[in-house]
Amino acid sequence: MSSVLNLLAGRYLLGLRRRTHVAAVSAISFGAMALGAAALILTLALLEGFQSTIRTQLAEAGIHAELRPRVGRSLPGGDWIAQLRRDHPEIEVRASTGGAVWCLGPDGAVPAELEVVDTLSRLEVNRVLAARLGVGAGSELTIASPRLTLTPLGPMPSRRRVTVGAVGPVQPGDDRAVVLAPVTVGAALLDLGAPRKVALRAKDPNQAWRVASVVQGGVPEGVEVVSFAELNRPLLAALALERAMIGFGVALVMAVAALNLLCNLALLAAEKRADVALLTAFGLTPSRVRRLFLLLGVGVGALGGVLGTALGGVAALALDRTRALPLPRGVFIVSHVPFHVTPGAVGIVLAVSLLAALLASLAPARAAARRDALEGLRYE
Repeated sequence: MSSVLNLLAGRYLLGLRRRTHVAAVSAISFGAMALGAAALILTLALLEGFQSTIRTQLAEAGIHAELRPRVGRSLPGGDWIAQLRRDHPEIEVRASTGGAVWCLGPDGAVPAELEVVDTLSRLEVNRVLAARLGVGAGSELTIASPRLTLTPLGPMPSRRRVTVGAVGPVQPGDDRAVVLAPVTVGAALLDLGAPRKVALRAKDPNQAWRVASVVQGGVPEGVEVVSFAELNRPLLAALALERAMIGFGVALVMAVAALNLLCNLALLAAEKRADVALLTAFGLTPSRVRRLFLLLGVGVGALGGVLGTALGGVAALALDRTRALPLPRGVFIVSHVPFHVTPGAVGIVLAVSLLAALLASLAPARAAARRDALEGLRYE
């Protein structure tokens, strides 16, 4: 019986050529489903292109995990940090301590946070401090700390004139002025104790998401391992919310296409009421009639979704490879609008197309199945 239903569905579709207005509405429904699928796959590819670029920048510029004390301000003592370096040579381990200082440069004085890193050999400032003081690599600045030094004029804050070795990046969402200093500079300004935190960074940025789980078993009790996802939770959550809301908004195109398909099936059921009545009189059950119209609706939705997904995916790949949509230099982190088509996005679009077509087909299919055969033949 399933083969008979498939044959009838094909006959119905081919028979639309004799009904110009029905054929036009069916073509519009098919085109609307394809257009909605193409718009959705292009939108998801655009969002994934920008968001994957942002995630790559986070992995390349930021730290991948951080070790913090669960209680107090200092990490526990022992040689466990050195053991981490020996056990995981693929991970850069930077233990740091520090405190609040003042930085004096050509453009005035700025409060900053001094981080003394045990593996650092030169002094680095982040871009926030560099912009506020107007300094760069090779510039000189003076760092003053709250630690007092006895001088002939009385107790004075400790001061150290240093040369900036490099200007480092800023973590997204972080507006602090930060100075990274080697131990020799930090010891002259602050009373150094046990490390306050340990920054971990994989030499391969692609492994950023795995660093926390890799080192979890090598840290003592009282140490909290903060993963890459937790360090960047606000930004990653904002990206996920943006993807969901924009994707939902564009998916409304599929809802409009589904309503068009519903009208098309209702019109088709009205046009074919005599044929349905004859099939019912010959023994076709209402459940088979319902399945027939469901098959017609899902067939149009599936074909339109597959065609639109294929066209949208090809267009996204072409736009990305040809860099057809350039962006202003110095404004964005990329030179062109990136598109990235993922298997997950393709699956989502196909699933939405099928679901929209199925929901749109339910009401006309149920109405056609409930129609009385005698009523359908009476007006023919």
